[in-house]
This record gives sequence, structure tokens and C-alpha cells, in this order.
Amino acid sequence: MSNDFGIGHQFSGTERYIFVKNLVAPMAELHLKIRKRAFPSQGRVRINVGILPELGIADGDTVDLVNENTNKVVSASTIADTMVGTEEIRVNEDDLEALGLKDGEEILVKRAMSLKEKAAKVVDDTHKRLVEEEKKIDTSIKKTAGDVKATAGKTADTIKKEAGKAGKKAKDAFDATRGRGKDL
Repeated sequence: MSNDFGIGHQFSGTERYIFVKNLVAPMAELHLKIRKRAFPSQGRVRINVGILPELGIADGDTVDLVNENTNKVVSASTIADTMVGTEEIRVNEDDLEALGLKDGEEILVKRAMSLKEKAAKVVDDTHKRLVEEEKKIDTSIKKTAGDVKATAGKTADTIKKEAGKAGKKAKDAFDATRGRGKDL
């Protein structure tokens, strides 16, 4: 069974499989110099049209602007512009403030993951966690089964030993009373 995201699951006997086709396209990233936009437009950046293929994006796609010192990230839609230099990106002042950066500083720019890629990544990460937990549970069950078997063996030995003692005491008591019934 699969859906529009290429995410699906399949059951075969007791084994479960989750598969994801076209999981995540490789993401290019570039370090660019920030230039404050002359005409503010929050959530939008201007970038040279020649850089778009390097990032694996098209005009209007979303990029993540990452301040590598603080790990703050702002996502913004791109506007392709031939007037912007190939080593720079034009960013709104409010977005700069949110990132904690100033005009002229360097920023990491990378293609933002699409909803389809995010969903596929969540499925893949969840599958990995489930496999890890399944292994832990399997190991725990095997250990518990081994402990139960060992304890059952010890209990059987103890019961056998105690039953032997009780049987011997019963026989000794029987032997001691043999023939006394006539005396009564």
C-alpha cells in the first residue's frame, strides 16, 4: 500500500516492511554574503538566478537561511534576480534580526526540504527507531525465556530432591509402624 508521498507499508507473514521511494534528494548548500534588501519583504529573499541550480531549486522555492553560530534558521521563498551578485543574497531586515545577523555577514543557504521529503524522513526515522526497539524487545524476551527455563530447571531439581526426602521419610515412617497394628 502506498500514497502520493511514495510512502508505504507492506506485511508479509510476521515481518513488517516500511519503504520510502525517492526519499530525499541531495541538498546543496552555499555560504553567501548577506545584503539587506532595499524593499523589505519578510520571508522572501533575492538571489542570483545562476545560483538556483547550485542549490537545486527553482524561482519561488524555499531555502533555509542558517546562522551557523547560533543554529537559528529562517525559511524564505526565493526570488530569482539577475541584479543580485553571485556571492550574495538579499535578505529582509526582520529576517536578519531573527537570525541574529547583520548586513555584510556570511550565512549558510540551503534548499529547504519539501513536505514530501519531510514526511519521508519522518517515516524513515520512525522505521529506524521501531527496528531498534524491536531488537531490544527481542533480546529482552530471549533473556527472560532463558531465565524462566533456568529457574524452572532449578525448581524441578528442588522439587525432585524434596519429594525424594519426603518419600524417604514416608517410607521410614511406614517401616517403623509395620507390624505394630497387631499390637493395638
